[in-house]
Amino acid sequence: MKNKKLLIALLALCAVNFAAHLVFYPALPETVPIHWGFDGQADGWGSKATILVMAALPAGMVLLLALIPKIDPHASNFEKFQPVYRIFLIALTVFLCGVSWLSELTVYDVLPAAGGSLVSALVLGGCGVLFVVLGNYMPRIKQNYTFGCRTPWALSDEHNWNRTQRMGGIVFVVIGIAMLLAAVFARLLGEGGTLAVLLVPLFGGCIWIYVYSYLVFLGKMK
Repeated sequence: MKNKKLLIALLALCAVNFAAHLVFYPALPETVPIHWGFDGQADGWGSKATILVMAALPAGMVLLLALIPKIDPHASNFEKFQPVYRIFLIALTVFLCGVSWLSELTVYDVLPAAGGSLVSALVLGGCGVLFVVLGNYMPRIKQNYTFGCRTPWALSDEHNWNRTQRMGGIVFVVIGIAMLLAAVFARLLGEGGTLAVLLVPLFGGCIWIYVYSYLVFLGKMK
């Protein structure tokens, strides 16, 4: 990553986040909630050591995303959309740091373990915001093999790539809005309804991106 100051700042944030987890770690019970249903109820439990894994995940993700621009065959193109990549990296790091605290917040009764839509609202809402933000910036992404909507036809043709990213941006915004709606109405929709609201635009959008890219390749989309 060219912006070393940002990398250092994000790793420092991850280190502070991990250190804060270590402060609370000794007082945690041996078994902690690690999974929640769409109704916000804790439905999966595991060793408290899982919390340290979740706490280390943001730093690992930062290092991986910092490495990708160096090894991608189109590495030079990353320079053309560095602001977009930085925004994505910052947003994802903050989101992962926040999610890493769900277990502690549940153990200490800040979040309900036995029902309530707050957990699902926080997670789905956070994911929704990420998708909407990324969708708005996706048209600026240049050809590469690791970031963006990478269909075979988009990777082989720059015009197709640009068209596919524009359509991908629209799809990502739609998916993000669906996630935000699911976050707000999770309790009303129930688990089945929430799954439908999430999966229909998610899978439908992914399929449409591939179909659209192929149609551009065939010259059917003017």
